[in-house]
Amino acid sequence: MSSPGRLTVIGGGLAGSLLALELVERGQAVTLVDAGEATATALSYGGVAWWAGAPGPLGRLLRQAPARWRRLQARHGPLGWRGCGLRLHGGDWTTPLLRPPFAQVDTAVLMEAMPRVLAAAGVERRRGRVLAPPQPLAGGWQLELEPGGTLVADQVVLAAGAGCRALAPGLPERHRASWAGVLALPARPTPSTAAASPWQRHAAARRIVQPRHWQRPSLEARAPELGEERWIVDPGFAPQGEGLLLGQISLVRPCLDTGEPPAAAEMERRLRQALARLDPALAALPGPYRQVPVAFCSGERPLVGPLGGAAGLWVFSGFGGAFAQVPVLAPVLADVIAGVTDPGVLAGFGILPG
Repeated sequence: MSSPGRLTVIGGGLAGSLLALELVERGQAVTLVDAGEATATALSYGGVAWWAGAPGPLGRLLRQAPARWRRLQARHGPLGWRGCGLRLHGGDWTTPLLRPPFAQVDTAVLMEAMPRVLAAAGVERRRGRVLAPPQPLAGGWQLELEPGGTLVADQVVLAAGAGCRALAPGLPERHRASWAGVLALPARPTPSTAAASPWQRHAAARRIVQPRHWQRPSLEARAPELGEERWIVDPGFAPQGEGLLLGQISLVRPCLDTGEPPAAAEMERRLRQALARLDPALAALPGPYRQVPVAFCSGERPLVGPLGGAAGLWVFSGFGGAFAQVPVLAPVLADVIAGVTDPGVLAGFGILPG
């Protein structure tokens, strides 16, 4: 193992937090820089479809996700991991018969627990926004934070999701960002009559409901070919704490950066209109609309590994199905950074940035 030096992880969401925990386990001194802004993690359904990976080494690795989450909870306490029911809609007559195994990480529990977990593990947390790409310094990197001034690190990992391109403009073009929005209901509906729809009963029972055929992956796959922005809605919901995340609308633009946030009122209108086709009563429930930029990679394989020509600069971003991918890939990258595993292992998964 290489001798530990100060290592900075930029990004306080799922990717940055789990990677920081893995790095300190390997003897690294880690500073986690968190901008304190809304993250994709906080608005995620948290579904763990460990069986949905593509054939090959990465798909086989994803099957370890349930064991990784159990290990994380055994080591750090409750993080929101639980087995849960999944109900699908759309497709043909066979859809109601499908009951695939499923699990969820309740992101309300995760986000509340993570500051305590990181502190107990010895991760130093710095609140601040990184203003510009890391600048090379003799033997390391210099970051300018607001607030916080200058931060110097031997190595830097970009785990800031949609913010990674601003920090590394030379990222491969397959790393892109969309805008995703949900309705964040403070409480789940309580069906009071026998006339309540099955969907309302599923929500009350803390099940996740999703379309059988998600539209978002196909929209993301077409992103490099788009000439203008496109949006889709995947109607569904997932429990979050005592509340409910309802619906998911995704907007993809042809440019590489996120651009200005889309008009929230119009996005909410589109979202509720699509939800009404699933269940008008759910679509009418009061609750604020929330939207965040979300990183993705066309081709559905994230960017994990060193950035070419920049020794000590790494990227960990662009996950599709982050709650299955991140917990199994964070230990792999941590081993590479700590020098206990050859970087060639990342090439075997097809996730290197180069």
